[in-house]
Amino acid sequence: MLERQGYALKQIQQIFRMDAKVKSKQTIFNAEERGEIPKALRVPRGTGKVEARRWMTEQLPEIGKRFGFLSPELLAPEIVAVFTQKGGTLKSNLTYSFGRILALNGIRVLVIGLDTQGSVTNIALSQVKPESLDEFRKQRDAWGGLYHFLYQDGVALEDVIKKTDLPTLDIIPETGELAELERRLQGADGREAVFKKKLIPAIKGYDVVIFDNSPSWNQLVKNSLFCANTVISPVGCDLGTYEVLDTNMQTVKEFQETLSIDWRNFLMVPTLLEKTKLSQQIYGAYLSTYADSMMPNPIRRAVLGQEATYLRRSVLEYDPNSALASDYYDLVMSLWKRLVDGQKLAFANEGVSN
Repeated sequence: MLERQGYALKQIQQIFRMDAKVKSKQTIFNAEERGEIPKALRVPRGTGKVEARRWMTEQLPEIGKRFGFLSPELLAPEIVAVFTQKGGTLKSNLTYSFGRILALNGIRVLVIGLDTQGSVTNIALSQVKPESLDEFRKQRDAWGGLYHFLYQDGVALEDVIKKTDLPTLDIIPETGELAELERRLQGADGREAVFKKKLIPAIKGYDVVIFDNSPSWNQLVKNSLFCANTVISPVGCDLGTYEVLDTNMQTVKEFQETLSIDWRNFLMVPTLLEKTKLSQQIYGAYLSTYADSMMPNPIRRAVLGQEATYLRRSVLEYDPNSALASDYYDLVMSLWKRLVDGQKLAFANEGVSN
């Protein structure tokens, strides 16, 4: 599915999991005619006069609003922190895929990169390799991040937000100043609450904000956890993750209790599941040990996921009929329900208390 070729009708149906018995081709054609979805390009088919419809990537969210599998049912913006202290668990891939699939369905998403390795930025944004130091400096100066917004005068939040190829998916990229931002936060009054006080109130026009954290324990992580409504923690179904998971979860629990944080959701996502006996046993142990938090929607280990993110696509766009696409579809459906239900319960309780 090359972007310049666009997406054919059948591919659109596959991406958005349309049931042909309910949403026939004519239903989609009628929606196009009424202006409910963008008008497709007409591409000559063969040597005849028949033309095929092709929709471009930037048009997908408008189609998703009308025919997608997620409904924008949130009552308020949801702040999500993706965090794990163990590297190599598909953390940034999960952040990007989750955010992008939401965006495909017309949900407005802002991803904020907090990993000093620049993981999610490298996935989400196309960056031209500089051929000289002067070119590198120009590129660097053109990119701003959270440090510039929080600690440089005259920098507005919109100045550091970058667009992606989906109009519903934006990103605040990781920059080289994240280490300096961490140092500044260390010395700030109420240092865990800086994002909640200064950043979150400035974010406007998004349904979901997703922080992609580094696999470490620092003030950037603490700030994102403190302002989050939902925490998503990817955990690999491998022995290395299994060995350290209890200790890592204890660190998070102590932080939550010390600062009296009441998250609507703390959701653990099993990743890198294999068919081996060991991997399956570890997954089973996760489900029994963390029954309240563990999502029953594992993401299997597959090269296909790396191929999709290399092309800055979700696997639903890259190969919608694959088993991995089904994994992500099931997971995103479940995560979205937890976000929506969590908000409904929280707002209902607030109404009762008031």
